[in-house]
Amino acid sequence: MPMWSTPSTPAAERIRAAHLELVGTEPAHIASAPATWSLIGEHIDHFGGVTVMGVADLNAAAAVSPRDDGTIAVHIVPAHGETIHDSISFSELTKRAAEQLPSVDSEGQPVIPPAPVGGIAARWGGIAHTMINRQLLSRETAGVDITVVDDIPFESGLGALAAGDVAVALALLGDAEELHDAPLRARIADVCSQSVGTFAEYPALRARHTAALRGVGETVTIVDYADGSVTQAPHPVTREIAAFAVTVPGDFDATPGVAAIRQRERFIDDACHAFGAESLRLLPDASQRVLDWLKAVHKVHGSQNQPSLAEAAEWLTFYTEENERAQELARALRSRRGADLFPLLNQSQTALATVYGLHTTEKIAELVTVRGARSARSAHAGTSQAVIAFVPATKAENFAADLAEDGLLVVPLHGGEPATTH
Repeated sequence: MPMWSTPSTPAAERIRAAHLELVGTEPAHIASAPATWSLIGEHIDHFGGVTVMGVADLNAAAAVSPRDDGTIAVHIVPAHGETIHDSISFSELTKRAAEQLPSVDSEGQPVIPPAPVGGIAARWGGIAHTMINRQLLSRETAGVDITVVDDIPFESGLGALAAGDVAVALALLGDAEELHDAPLRARIADVCSQSVGTFAEYPALRARHTAALRGVGETVTIVDYADGSVTQAPHPVTREIAAFAVTVPGDFDATPGVAAIRQRERFIDDACHAFGAESLRLLPDASQRVLDWLKAVHKVHGSQNQPSLAEAAEWLTFYTEENERAQELARALRSRRGADLFPLLNQSQTALATVYGLHTTEKIAELVTVRGARSARSAHAGTSQAVIAFVPATKAENFAADLAEDGLLVVPLHGGEPATTH
């Protein structure tokens, strides 16, 4: 497969014609959002850790127009492949949202809700549903036609769906005041992540929404989930270093990985609830206290739907050490110590497989490293096979051509721009 190529005309310029052709009406509003890629920390946001995220120059564009039949109809036009159509009613969205509400059993133990059913219409219709309930959209909203032109390959680990989330949200709010101000953008990111957590098949990687809305192409976005701060640091891609997303093209069964991620997030949520803590990172002596709590839970309620003590200990070790790596990486970026990044990223990749138990990118990371990458780290272990590879610029062209010739999907990563309306 050749290197990924996008149409010469930007998605934001093609979306109007696509919406008119598929829906039959002119769009009321148009917006676009960039691809996002994880440098480190995407598995520790629930812990309260630090996540470092970049934006790329691939984009998804969304157009919306009103309906009056209580339906959200969605059309996706990918850069390559056939158009996808889906629809859902507001009443069905309300039903699904109710199924995700927390509850407890007769013994006071949390009842685990079923995993969200998913579907594109549920994911993006859910954003409209959440906005209505968060008073960002009028309750008189009676339906929406949504068209998305997405130039981001879905299997690349570059947040194709997350870019669609943000583009749809901005298009729905197309005439809102202060749409480009940080407070409203922070609220929009929160709405997107909440909606994805309620309605989507894949768990939300919250930093994608934040980076797409508040990132800058010349820097990477650092989100500290202990205090909610969002800052910027110098970009790791320089004249000396190039970056690529590399993956095996085609369908990938993410079901086991998604279930594993949900289990870990549920464990963190339960522990935070037990200690009344906003995050485990803010809980003093968290690892030992959480393990003592889990031992008591096993003794009183049994181990059903709970990790073993050994599993929990490994997860807690990973969270603590990964957060330390993310903080050190952020310091290295800010002090422009580029050579210090790659050992940290390689350590993180090893820990994802050996400590945290997510193996989906282990083999491709090894292959990419053998082919000359200074570092190859998972784009989001568990949900894709993609890795983010950093390569000396002098070897980048041959590196990409060789992997593409081997049949891998190779996407060059160049700086992008934050989401915007058009």
